[in-house]
Amino acid sequence: MKNRILALMLLLSPAANMFAQSAEGVIIYEQKINMHRRIQDEAMKAMVPEFRTVKMQLSIKGPESLYKSFEEADDESTSENDGRTVRMVFRAPQSEVYRHFDNKTLVELRELAGKKFLIQDSLKRMAWKLNPAVTRKINGYECVQATTTQKETGGAVIRINNGGPAGNGPATPPEPKDVKVVAWFTQDIPSPAGPGSYGGLPGLVMEVDINEGETVISAAKVELKKVTDLKLPSGGKKVTEAEFKKIRDDYMKEVSSQGGGMRVIRN
Repeated sequence: MKNRILALMLLLSPAANMFAQSAEGVIIYEQKINMHRRIQDEAMKAMVPEFRTVKMQLSIKGPESLYKSFEEADDESTSENDGRTVRMVFRAPQSEVYRHFDNKTLVELRELAGKKFLIQDSLKRMAWKLNPAVTRKINGYECVQATTTQKETGGAVIRINNGGPAGNGPATPPEPKDVKVVAWFTQDIPSPAGPGSYGGLPGLVMEVDINEGETVISAAKVELKKVTDLKLPSGGKKVTEAEFKKIRDDYMKEVSSQGGGMRVIRN
């Protein structure tokens, strides 16, 4: 145990940067979202599948990483409700996240309301608490636990069209709250990267549990190989992270005021 703690301390030091960024390869993650966690209406729960899983791809090359969709993320289904056909579209907006851990730069392509935004900003350091005594194996790799908290962020959008009026919804969406994040990283793959915005740990993040199982992102396949197609995201309106957050929050307020015609689940 003392050896493990010492190794973690050494990896977190600046002198260990070269070691911590030497891995190269492609990791496929499965992102599983509990769709029922934010729905209080039982009738709506009956129309929406409890879980939705999408695959994402992380490419790592030294201090660089790129996280993007691995497969088509849109889903559509229909069901009967009181003799009417209900059409549901599960929409996961396009997202590509590029990070350079040496230069501490972030370039992220995000889609919101059919518009694309290119976020260019500095890389924020997450306040992780390492728990070296807590370990488990994920996909054959020995992993160590790290925890932090974050504010809820915008997530999947469910559009429901049942032919009825939109109705009157709340004037504003609920304020985002702090949620717990549990990450599992492996020192066997020396990379500070991870899925989405998660990383900055002394090893590749293999799994992230957000808000006690509401969203779980886990490495399903790891291929350590040469990476030749790691490119910066491009296109869309250039904004900072703070500017995009304001645009997103304004959009959420507008959507919330539309009531029953559309529901937004934040995760």
